[in-house]
Amino acid sequence: MDIKQCIYESTLYIHDMYAEQITISDIAAQAYLSPSYFSFMFRTFTDCTVKSYLNRYRLYRAALDLRDSDKRLIEIAYSNGFSSQQAFTRSFSQMYGIAPAQFRLLRPTLNPFPPENLWLKWRNASMELMNCFENVRFIHKDAFYVVGLEVDIHYNSEDGTHPIGGLWQMWNAENIEQIIPDKVSQGTVYGMTHSETADNKGKYFVGVEVSTLDNIPVGLVGRKFDVSDFAVFNTTVSIIWTGDFWRTFYAKWLPDSGYAQPDESLHKSYCTFNKYPAIEVYPKEHKGDEQAVIQIYAPVVKK
Repeated sequence: MDIKQCIYESTLYIHDMYAEQITISDIAAQAYLSPSYFSFMFRTFTDCTVKSYLNRYRLYRAALDLRDSDKRLIEIAYSNGFSSQQAFTRSFSQMYGIAPAQFRLLRPTLNPFPPENLWLKWRNASMELMNCFENVRFIHKDAFYVVGLEVDIHYNSEDGTHPIGGLWQMWNAENIEQIIPDKVSQGTVYGMTHSETADNKGKYFVGVEVSTLDNIPVGLVGRKFDVSDFAVFNTTVSIIWTGDFWRTFYAKWLPDSGYAQPDESLHKSYCTFNKYPAIEVYPKEHKGDEQAVIQIYAPVVKK
């Protein structure tokens, strides 16, 4: 299955049905994905949550109506999927910084949404990015323990993965690694995403691998992860921060690799659960250097 094509076709469904009261489940069904996994992949490829994409497209179409027609504001509101003129005016003013009536009078420059380059950026991957996928290796990792800090991330909220930055700041500012006993490797820090849930949430963990969970310091979290196979890639901090690695992983590498990710199955709640972590392995010397080389462990199973 070409995930990129599925997500692209889901945006076309939004463009056709934006005036209706469609839900995330309706849109995910067009991509044949669970709402949870779809929400994650949609944000990976578009840099928008599903809800924000739908709202921005509705507002863009409303702006075209304001510019190109004489329709009344209430008609524009309802014909573009808004529940009331008040809701439309409030949302429009927040997005464009100007009320709908003023927009119609002033006719400011209107940038298209989605932007024309939205589906081009994954094609224009740099040589540096593509090099990440040339020397992949595969390892089998036994069950292991980690101790550190953890935060919830929500793929369908505007905050999205923003809490991750604050977690790293706390980790570094308070030098938390130094208070963790029983470390397996001094100086090697993991950034891990794991445990998607039925309400489209996951968890992000910053910590170190330890030999036991018997001595967890107060205020920290301990986790055990099951045995798993991983595809291991070398990349840089800057490529991870831009999101380009995971976009290319899902769009280019995974569909042609002969591998899939474990636990990608529908449960009774119609959501995908994945208990296996995706791991960013940061060496001691990276010190926030954007060009520092790190490793990515992506959980995989042979198809």
